[in-house]
Amino acid sequence: MRLSQVQDFIAVAEHGSIRAGARARDVSAPALTKSIRQLEEELHVPLLTRTTRGVVLSRYGDAFLRRARLIATEARKASEEMAQMLGARNGVVRVGTTRGPAHVLLPAVVKRFRVQHPDVLVCIDSWGYPTHLDELRSGVMDMAVSPVPDEGIEREFTCEPLYNNDSVVMAHREHPLRNARSLRELIGSDWILTGQRMHGPGAAILDAFRERDLPLPRVAVRCDTIGMIEHLMQDRHLLCMLPRQMVAGRLAANGLVPLPIEDKLPSHTVSLIYRADSPMTPVAAQFATLLRREVHYLSNLPDSPLRRLD
Repeated sequence: MRLSQVQDFIAVAEHGSIRAGARARDVSAPALTKSIRQLEEELHVPLLTRTTRGVVLSRYGDAFLRRARLIATEARKASEEMAQMLGARNGVVRVGTTRGPAHVLLPAVVKRFRVQHPDVLVCIDSWGYPTHLDELRSGVMDMAVSPVPDEGIEREFTCEPLYNNDSVVMAHREHPLRNARSLRELIGSDWILTGQRMHGPGAAILDAFRERDLPLPRVAVRCDTIGMIEHLMQDRHLLCMLPRQMVAGRLAANGLVPLPIEDKLPSHTVSLIYRADSPMTPVAAQFATLLRREVHYLSNLPDSPLRRLD
């Protein structure tokens, strides 16, 4: 099996046809067909099923695609690592993040990293936690900075705690319940949920109501984009639970305020997550180091936006 064959297969799988895959790989269609056929002979299984509309993956092809992407990604990382060890400072760093870390940590970290590595492309993905794990598992993403659900994380990942992510209930300053001091007063309100799950980060308000045996909140909107959440809450009848670190700055400037809730609200640990069995490239490792330093710096400020780990 050759790496070029694996890359050819990925191109066909992702583009849906031999012709489109050949264009992506800059080779002829007959050459790509021969490469795929040789790969199938090597594996002793059919990877693709030809149809009048192109090709679809067989069940073997679907299973092999997950491995193929990992092979191709690790080969790329190995090449980048060797070049970086020889002094090159280009390449790509891919980081997954959620709203809190994106707001509090990443702007300063990216700025410092760009000074040190101006030729490295930094890709920041703000997808949800489950997607981050899939991207880390496949090797596409170098690291993620995210709260970890209460059930923990799989052993294939290293989970390095950074800080505690406290929650606050946010509303427009003219919301009729802006002075509420308990979750019970918020029964019947409409909420923006910031995740697709029904428990844990993104759905912490549901957990908070469950803990008090209160009727579950009415979810009016699911949205994980902070800019859209700001606009949605201008209607002055929606509530949203967000990380405490996001209260100051742009949220306050847009008329959003934290409610003085006295009930204990959920808190999750924000962690640096990466694959346990695959070392980061040198530039990715440097980005991770700058993340840790920024957490340490912010945690020691007199009015720190971060709550230290116990």
